[in-house]
Order: sequence, then structure tokens, then C-alpha cells
Amino acid sequence: MNKLDYDKIEKIINYNFSNKKFLDQIFVHKSYSISSDSNYERLEFLGDRVLSLILAKKIYEIYPQDSEGKLDKRLASLINFKTCAKVIKNLNLKNFVKISSAQKKIRTGETKILGDLCESLIGAIYLDSNFKESEKFVLKLWKNELINSKSIKIDSKTQLQEYCLKKFKELPKYNDLFKKGPAHSPIFTVAVSIPYSKEFIAEGTSKQEAQQQAAQLLLKELNSE
Repeated sequence: MNKLDYDKIEKIINYNFSNKKFLDQIFVHKSYSISSDSNYERLEFLGDRVLSLILAKKIYEIYPQDSEGKLDKRLASLINFKTCAKVIKNLNLKNFVKISSAQKKIRTGETKILGDLCESLIGAIYLDSNFKESEKFVLKLWKNELINSKSIKIDSKTQLQEYCLKKFKELPKYNDLFKKGPAHSPIFTVAVSIPYSKEFIAEGTSKQEAQQQAAQLLLKELNSE
């Protein structure tokens, strides 16, 4: 990545890196480089934790009457990879990402890649500066999402869990069936069932996504009864 790219990216994100090496790492998908020192996986790991702390702190402040359970649901909807992908997509950074030719053909993985990119960017800003700068960056990106967080959106997996606990006093059963595809871009197949129901099977680019999709199918069946 040349100097012109550095300038363009920093202008888009409105942040100037002291250590430019982070810019080389942030945009490298693991399909392009399997080395953890040159792709964004480690930054993504850190950024995920920094993001969670920043948004947990913020909703703790703006919803003083919320119980732990409500705060947890608000946070879950704010930090999932789909929300991360949504906020980063608005910055038009996708074209800077270095991915393999094989990965480019997998359209279903784009949301996951953008979500991971968002977290790696947050992790890099934290390492390059401090928590305060990271917080400023995140709260600006999540401004609209925080406004919309007034209405709690409960994901399918949580809805199914609450239904199952209330009706049967037990949790839904998830079964990891198999994983296919290359190591850098696997597709997971998962089944879910509750008492007196058949198994519902779904795929996803992560186990979490596959479980969400399977739970959604089961809930759709319950709602149609």
C-alpha cells in the first residue's frame, strides 16, 4: 500500500496514524496472508474487546434504569458483526481490503469481512493512541446505532432461548454438523432443536451466524403454528 493510499484512508476515517505499519495490517484478510503478524486477525481480537468496553460503558451511562439483562441485549445488538459491517460500510473502505481471488468469489463472506475490518481498525487505533481516542472514534461511528438502541432488538438465538426456558425449563440444543470450504473462509452447518420439534439446519460463515439462521428457521415454524 503506497503513501497515497495512506492519505486517502486517514482522510476517510478522520484519524492519522503515528505508526503507519498498522495501515498495512488492518486491511489484510487472512486469505491473503496466513501470518498473524501481517493480517488483521490479532487486531480484530483486540478491537472486539475495546469496542465492547466502549459501548458497554456508553449504554450503562445512557440507560441508568436498565437491568443487567436489558443492557446485555442492547450491547449484543450494537456489537454483532452485522452492525460492525453496517457502520464500516458507510466509510467505503471495502476496496482497500486485500483478499485472495478465491475469497472474492464468496459473496456471503463480505459482511463478515467488513465486520472484522471494523474491529481491526478499532484495535489499531487503540494501540496507536489510547482508549480516549478509540472511544471518540467508536462513538462517532455508532452515533445512529446508539440512538436506535432505545428499542431493544432481540436476535433470533436469544428469542428462542427465552421461549425454550419459559416453556420447557431448558435450553435449545445446537449441534455442529460439519464445516466445509478452505480454512480461511469456512462455511459452518449447524442444527438446532427444542423439545417436541424437529431439527432445523442452517449454514453461516461462522458458528454464531449458522446458529442464528437455524434459530430463525425454528422460530418461523413456531410462529406459523
